[in-house]
Amino acid sequence: MEGRYFVRVLGLGGSHHDFSACLVEDGRIVSAVEEERLTRKKVGFGLGPRLQRCLAADYVLAEAGITSADVDLVVANDFLNPVYALRFKNRVEWIGHHLAHAASTFHTSPFERAAVLVMDGRGSEHTVRGQRYGETITCYTADEEGLRPLHAVHGLITPAERRIDEQCENSVGGMYEAVAKYIGLRTVGSVGAPGKAMGLAPYGTPRYVPSLAGLYELEDGEFRQSRAQLRELENLIVQELARAPGAEAADEIRADFAFAVQAHAERIVIELARRLYERTGARRLCMAGGVALNSVANYRILEETPFDEIHIIPAAGDSGTSVGAALYGHYGLGQRPWAPVPFSPYLGTEYSEERIRAAIAPYGDLLRVEHPGDLFVYVAGELANGAVVGWFQGRSEIGPRALGNRSILADPRSPDMKDRINAKVKHREWFRPFAPVVLHDRQTEYFTSGTPALYMLLVPHVLPDKQAVIPAVTHVDGSARLQTAVPGLNPRLCDLLTAFDRITGVPVLLNTSFNDNEEPIVETPEDALRCFLATDMDLLALGDTVLRKAGEA
Repeated sequence: MEGRYFVRVLGLGGSHHDFSACLVEDGRIVSAVEEERLTRKKVGFGLGPRLQRCLAADYVLAEAGITSADVDLVVANDFLNPVYALRFKNRVEWIGHHLAHAASTFHTSPFERAAVLVMDGRGSEHTVRGQRYGETITCYTADEEGLRPLHAVHGLITPAERRIDEQCENSVGGMYEAVAKYIGLRTVGSVGAPGKAMGLAPYGTPRYVPSLAGLYELEDGEFRQSRAQLRELENLIVQELARAPGAEAADEIRADFAFAVQAHAERIVIELARRLYERTGARRLCMAGGVALNSVANYRILEETPFDEIHIIPAAGDSGTSVGAALYGHYGLGQRPWAPVPFSPYLGTEYSEERIRAAIAPYGDLLRVEHPGDLFVYVAGELANGAVVGWFQGRSEIGPRALGNRSILADPRSPDMKDRINAKVKHREWFRPFAPVVLHDRQTEYFTSGTPALYMLLVPHVLPDKQAVIPAVTHVDGSARLQTAVPGLNPRLCDLLTAFDRITGVPVLLNTSFNDNEEPIVETPEDALRCFLATDMDLLALGDTVLRKAGEA
């Protein structure tokens, strides 16, 4: 198998959730999409036997105008639910889960060589004397000859009735997810939601930081946490919440535990990164795995370790392993030399104006259709007047964060905009922050970092004199999960920001994913219309077409 030249490689990704597919042709990513965008089932829960349809594979193949018979190689990671790959039967080449993560981030980076750090809940398994172990932290070196493992940490798996509820020792991601779950921050399937805990953390205090310090070991760049320490962590949270004299006190306890786990996660990943630098001497770092979605920790790595540059694939979680599987098929199994190639996160389908018109047609009585002469000036004016806008443009982005093609946009100057969108559009927890997107050449006027944050994976601070200017995207601690808009990646988003800046003098917009609470990001025009009509958005821009709800001014 190895050493052949594979023209077309289909990668399948995920684990027991977050399924996806990616097609690579001659080393170029043709298309990639998450299964949830197509099934409308968040993270893949509730699909049952329908999982074997593997709709994402059909999607990426259709984007290339080919069928599965035209594919030279199918690659998947061995932690993937095998039902997802069932239709390809004996055609699949299986690789390690962390290897797929590592390939996803290095082979989408602009680096010729780098150190690679993968951290997640757990990955590929092996069995020793009847006990199951999963990979939790893996370090690699990478250059033109490919990826080479440097160091790995595994943890003993505690069985559970549901695979997704199993816990794994020595797992930074597992620790964070456990805390989120125990304090009641969950997503579909009652799984802990680390992203929610990260949003809550700045509202907390250091009260439980000392308590958590005794529930793991971190020595010489090695993170260790036993099954007993995980149980002790659970018991501590349960006991503290049981002692709370009321709902307000319980909420404070939850916030304080979120603060504590975030503080320790930052400490741990900074130490792991420093140790990796000592082992490799590399000046550039690539990261993947669910822990790499912790944008606060990522920024601290950039600021507080010797690494000069960091690259993180926007689909850093399990959905990104399809990208890694496909790229590893080309570069690793095909033994092709690596050289950086431009990467774009916009890897979905671009829907035609005909498709958009057909999607609108059934809603004729519910919508007012407009075709402004200058879309960007028109929408910018509506934003400046307080409108919440669904912005559906071009190819959808891969990963959990909207990057300006499947986005809900709003004016960041409005002090009540965060609460308004959380309550009436996203229908989610009050404490969840929203991200700013800023024109690349104006970033340092508003934020403490000049490093481009193309994929919303760094959290610098808003400059003190600008926090009152853009309060809707300034978190309670003055931080902001930043996206930098550059014309080379998203010219239409830059045009809109420029138009907004000309009207308001502010080159920043509030950007959040185009979806309702616990719903996948919209993929098709039909998805966008349903979400628009079901929420309190004011305006929808589908390509060059602008829509309002009938009867609204």
